[in-house]
Parts: sequence; structure tokens; C-alpha cells
Amino acid sequence: MEYEVEIEFEPVYELVSSIHTFICKKSNKKMDLGTSWSAEVAGKLSPELLSALEETELGNDWKLLNLLIYQCPVKESVDIVLDWLERLPVGEIYETLAEYVSVFPVQMDHFRSRMHFLLSEWNRQYFRGTSPEIIGKLRQHADKQRLEADKKAVSDFVNRTTNGFYFLPGDGLRKLVLIPQFHFQPANIIYSFGPLTICHYAARVSVTDEEISPSMYRTLRSLGEKSRLKILQSLGGGRKTFTEIARQAGISKGIVHDHLFSLRCAGLLHAYIEGENVTAYSLRLEGIHRMNEQLLEYLQ
Repeated sequence: MEYEVEIEFEPVYELVSSIHTFICKKSNKKMDLGTSWSAEVAGKLSPELLSALEETELGNDWKLLNLLIYQCPVKESVDIVLDWLERLPVGEIYETLAEYVSVFPVQMDHFRSRMHFLLSEWNRQYFRGTSPEIIGKLRQHADKQRLEADKKAVSDFVNRTTNGFYFLPGDGLRKLVLIPQFHFQPANIIYSFGPLTICHYAARVSVTDEEISPSMYRTLRSLGEKSRLKILQSLGGGRKTFTEIARQAGISKGIVHDHLFSLRCAGLLHAYIEGENVTAYSLRLEGIHRMNEQLLEYLQ
């Protein structure tokens, strides 16, 4: 049974993605914004907010916040969502989340107040001052994808939109929500709630006037090592698991993981996803063709 796809975008989603990007220190070096962004933002935040962010983990509570925001009935502005969250009775939070989960925060009232503080203060001290061009481009991107959604088979549309993902309905997936994001580019954030999966995917949008787009430059750089070319060649015959790729490559799993991340973000690999986990990879020829087109267009 094929799942339903929903394209969503509202500013509150990018607010949450930007917090995720700041908290996820281990990924800073891999992000387009880089470590300098994190350091620059930290210098503008109050000690109280910095402390709260340092204490926040990207675990189950954060995952549930993402689900709760998706279920908010009106998301036209960040302030509307924050007001809704602040006023939402604890009992209604349980009822809202219970549609998809059975494990809840230990102290729901503390969860609500803590998350409201993070979102509202981050919005006041950082997000409200970001370039409106970010939100504008993400909204335009989402509008364009909605128009494209009915023109292709579901799996092909999802693959093209996410630059290489195939979501497998192994866990009873019924609805896939695709939300374009800017801050965590080129990576993606995926949350699975049984029949519902929420994917904050890299929209490949830029707000700089660089002559060479970050996405094109990333693709070209991803081919800068022989071992990556060998991995691509090995995947030409069909999909393989991470273990199979690492065994054939003959290099450490850590290096293989980095290579796969670079190739995946460049759109040169298909990634097959069950729940929140990538179970296999294969060569994505569409990404190779797109790279050639971009390079020829630039050179001419």
C-alpha cells in the first residue's frame, strides 16, 4: 500500500530546525552554515538560554515536540504556535500525542514550560532577526513542490524532492510529511511515529549571491576522493547495506560513513529508509546527470 505525501511549511518549522542545528554540535562541521554560525549565534544569546540549550538533548522529548508542533491546528505564525503551546492543558497534550505514541515525558507540565521557553527565547534572541529571504525561499519551494506532487508517482516525487530518499512502508507508513529546511543543510532530520513520518529535508536553497551554488560545489567536491568513486562504482549493480559497502571498500566504518554522507548529500546515492534508519544505498544516476548539466551550464 502506497503512503500519502503531504508538503508542509510554516516559519515555526524552520525555528525548530534552527534550534536543532545549534544543539547538534557534532554535525556543525558538516553543515553549510559551519561552526562559525554556531559561535556567532552563541555570542548573541543570554546565559539563561545558552544554559537551557546545552541541557537539551535531541532525544525523545525533542522528537515529541516536533510531533506536537505538526499537530498544532493553526501554524500561520510563530507567535500563534507559541501562544497555543503555552495555553495547551496538560491533558490535551497527552491526548494529542497519544494518537501516535505511547511513551511520554515524565513531567508533562515541565516539558511544556521548558519547550515554550526554548522556542520563545530562541525566537526573540535569534530567529526573529534572521533574513526574511530564508522563509520566503522555503515557502516558494514548498509551493512549487505541491504543484509537482500530482505529476509523478509518489516514490519518484519523494525521491526527487529529497534528492535521493526512498521511504519503505515497512513499519506501516501511511503518511509522509515533507518539510523543507534551510539551517540543517545539507543533512536531513527524520522522525518516525509508526504510520506517520516527518522529514525535515534539505531544500537546497541559498540566500547568498555566490556564483557557484553550494549544492553544485558540494556535489563536485564529493567526488574528490578515489574511495568515494569506488563506492559509487560498487553500487551501480544494485542496493547494498552499509556493512556490505564497508566490507567491499576495505576501509574503516567511520570513513565509509563520512563518504556515504557526502555522496548522499550530493544527491549521488539513493538511501532506502525504514522508520528512521537507512537500510541500504544504491547509485543514483539522476544525480550524476544533474551534476553534469549544472557543470555544463556554469561553464558555458
